[in-house]
Amino acid sequence: MTRPKIVIAYSALRIAYALGLLAAPAKVARPWLGDDASRPAAEVALRGLGMRDLALATGALTAAATGAPTRWWLAACAAGDAADLTATLGADGERLPRRAKPGTVAAAGVFGAAAAALAVWEAR
Repeated sequence: MTRPKIVIAYSALRIAYALGLLAAPAKVARPWLGDDASRPAAEVALRGLGMRDLALATGALTAAATGAPTRWWLAACAAGDAADLTATLGADGERLPRRAKPGTVAAAGVFGAAAAALAVWEAR
């Protein structure tokens, strides 16, 4: 598989997640935030997160599909994931679901590392 196709596949997964956050924020984020995900204020923030991921992933996908540079889009994806990971790991674990921290390490950690690796790959 070529690098642009990998970036397109990666971006498509991020877009699917983003659309889930926009359409059903409480349902998508419940494993991460527990019952607090259904609070109106949380849904506002989750939709903002969804829009952030939608914009960044659409930028990366469009760039990859047209042969334009993707590394800055991917670097921004990695930075967003790093912020999510840092915020979750720094949060009070007593108030989060039991699997929130390991789940965030798995999801944001893997997606962020993949974005960073793809950005570095392009820069070479």
